[in-house]
Amino acid sequence: MNQKSILSHIFDNPFNKLKVGAAAKKTQNKEALRLYRDILKFSIEFDWANKNGEIWRDIIRKSARKEFEIAKNESDPFMVMRMIMTSREAMQKTREKLNEEYFKLNTTFSERTQTNENYKLQ
Repeated sequence: MNQKSILSHIFDNPFNKLKVGAAAKKTQNKEALRLYRDILKFSIEFDWANKNGEIWRDIIRKSARKEFEIAKNESDPFMVMRMIMTSREAMQKTREKLNEEYFKLNTTFSERTQTNENYKLQ
């Protein structure tokens, strides 16, 4: 193939037609498994119940299991990487939001404790 036909081939064929080797597939599987484990570990932080009395930790774990079961049949490697990246980003944003809320609670508690101590001293 000359250079023109190579470029023509690249531009005429969309990415989803490219073949991904077994090594790349294995890497994706490892990354998906790592993400699943991270979600399970992170779900431990959610130990309170929702309005229906279900523990959020259990809801998150069931949801993750369901999503991964659906995604395991995905054959497009680019879609798999997109799902992994989206899930990891969502988990990171949730972690940041949870940390912000913990910080607010801790600050509020510290302020109340400080106010109570000042009141007792008077």
